[in-house]
Amino acid sequence: MLNVSRAIGDMEFKQNKFLPAEKQIVTATPDINNVELCDDDEFIVLASGGIWNCMSTQQVVDMQESKLSVVCERVLDRCLSSTAGGKGCNNMTLIIVQFKKPVFSAESEDEKPSPKEEAVIGSDSKAVVNDC
Repeated sequence: MLNVSRAIGDMEFKQNKFLPAEKQIVTATPDINNVELCDDDEFIVLASGGIWNCMSTQQVVDMQESKLSVVCERVLDRCLSSTAGGKGCNNMTLIIVQFKKPVFSAESEDEKPSPKEEAVIGSDSKAVVNDC
């Protein structure tokens, strides 16, 4: 229940009228960071604590390939694997936003995503955003 309340808040349980919502129990107030993009930025990875508890930022970046759906699958598989020591049991959300069209080298035509490939959000908490 805590994971859901983190996502949507627990406003009905915030009973102390002398404290702001963010100082009580669990809040739905997100952390927000502004990042200025550079011309050579290729993608951004947005992930919940369940991913970052299991992998470092550099480990996720090192897994980047031309087909982002493969990257998402591999990151989630790694976090859920028995070798992760149970670190990936938390709520896991992963979104990779690609800014540049990937350069395909040795892949076959069948493996290339279509130019109109849209965001895919599956029931297994995978989220991929490709070139639209």
